[in-house]
Amino acid sequence: MASERQYQVSISFSHIINPFSAPPGSEHGTASQITFASLRRAVEEARRAGMAVEVRAVVLSGDEHAIEPPASLCQLLTRTVQNVRTLRPVRPLPLISDILSNGADGACGDYLIFTNMDIAVQPHFYIALRDLLLNRFTYGVPFIVYRRNIDSRFKRVEQLSEMYTAEGVRAYGYDCFVFPSAHARQLDLGNCCIGSGYFDNLLFMALDAISGFRMERVGNVALTFHIGNEIEWTRHMDYIEHNLAESMSAIARMQARYDVPTGSSFAYMVQNHFSPKARIDSVIFRKFKRIPGVGTTVHQIKKWIGRSH
Repeated sequence: MASERQYQVSISFSHIINPFSAPPGSEHGTASQITFASLRRAVEEARRAGMAVEVRAVVLSGDEHAIEPPASLCQLLTRTVQNVRTLRPVRPLPLISDILSNGADGACGDYLIFTNMDIAVQPHFYIALRDLLLNRFTYGVPFIVYRRNIDSRFKRVEQLSEMYTAEGVRAYGYDCFVFPSAHARQLDLGNCCIGSGYFDNLLFMALDAISGFRMERVGNVALTFHIGNEIEWTRHMDYIEHNLAESMSAIARMQARYDVPTGSSFAYMVQNHFSPKARIDSVIFRKFKRIPGVGTTVHQIKKWIGRSH
């Protein structure tokens, strides 16, 4: 049981998000509306509990109108992955390193939270994160929270109360990160962009290394949810290849910088996730997926089995 002293510890959060323009009624437009509505409720509950919480929106110029309360505008992003490398189809996807560094600059929270814009949160989200930090983990330990995928029939903000109680299915992607604010300045994420694969795995590994290989996972507390499981990013091979190459380079730099323990999450992900991607069979399969029709078939299979990796 946590001591009374632990409950007196004050923990504040700065929650970083990346809103972007999306047509009304589109998948992303609907998801953003639901996300903002859930954030408003969660911030209200946190503040009633005496917690200091801020939501910081990091956006490209022209996307300011996509920001809704309770988020406030941070510094504007000045580049996208297209400034690093021309990828097809052309999508102005920001770099995860830019989002986190801009969001952390001037942040007031002891801890940063980063979630994707299609991730909605429970009303007790911030309160539960504080309790996890005080009661389950050693102070300063970073962690991720696994989401639930709920039924795609939910399409309106008015259904939010039903979404909170929907059972859903636990998903194993990394889309909710909680870590000490000081870690943001030490991250090596290369030029990985959001909106595709691997950047989340790399962020997990970077936080593991920075924290002394103490990164944790939370899978038994339902704090976030996502509507459906469209995983459209799996269709865009240019972005997958780019992020994979950037991840492999960043991992090599971290391996040179840190003494990686054999039993760490970092070592496990190198051995079981990234190293297999360099095998010739994996390289050939990714080239095969570029053949018209093949990528679409693989995408449909992944949706069917409920996996995003």
